[in-house]
Amino acid sequence: MPSASHSNFSKKQADPGAATPAASCTDCPIRDTCVRADPTLTECAVTGSAPPPALPSHAPFPAPGSELDITEVVSRGVEKAVGAAFGFGWTDLLAAVIERTNATDSSGNEVDWSRLQLGRNLLCLAVANLVPLHGAPASRWAADAFTAHGLEAPLVSAGAVLGVAGAVVIGAGINHPLGLLCRAALSVATTTGRLTWRLVRSRLGWIITRPVIWAGVSGLVIVTWRAVVHLLAGA
Repeated sequence: MPSASHSNFSKKQADPGAATPAASCTDCPIRDTCVRADPTLTECAVTGSAPPPALPSHAPFPAPGSELDITEVVSRGVEKAVGAAFGFGWTDLLAAVIERTNATDSSGNEVDWSRLQLGRNLLCLAVANLVPLHGAPASRWAADAFTAHGLEAPLVSAGAVLGVAGAVVIGAGINHPLGLLCRAALSVATTTGRLTWRLVRSRLGWIITRPVIWAGVSGLVIVTWRAVVHLLAGA
């Protein structure tokens, strides 16, 4: 006696005297590509009594949001290239270890570690603190700027940029060879600023913004550590 599971997969043979139903393989629109097509079947081996849908009249379009985003691909490639160039491949391992520590939070909800982009943030943190720029990492430069100017350090930098830009704008309105030079410099600065702004707002913007942010945060941490050491050790 055959088992129930065997009977479920057995073919239902057609009765020569019965009419062929609509779900048979005879008039199926996809019978040429179906691996289970059999002219002796009275019911579709895939959908049962319902006939399979007809083939689309045109090539299917990808669903909205599922298109390949080349900027995201490039962004991930840059992330891997920077990690390999500076020997920071360990950031991926550290991110994997952190993601495996807690699968749920204190309320029992699943933790979505992907929203924090641990690999990318750890890489930018390492770049800001370990890659030297003229003898010191960016975090050290930020700490020295905070020590010398306090929280006014960003304002001092912005003021210097605005001062130079104002002089160039004023010089561009002078009918003099110096004015021609200022107009050329203003044109180059405007084009560079627009391209930089587009880059910052794109998916590749993290290449510029995140190392700067982590350099500032790390600089504040270094300044705080210096203050604590000075308070406790009197150094």
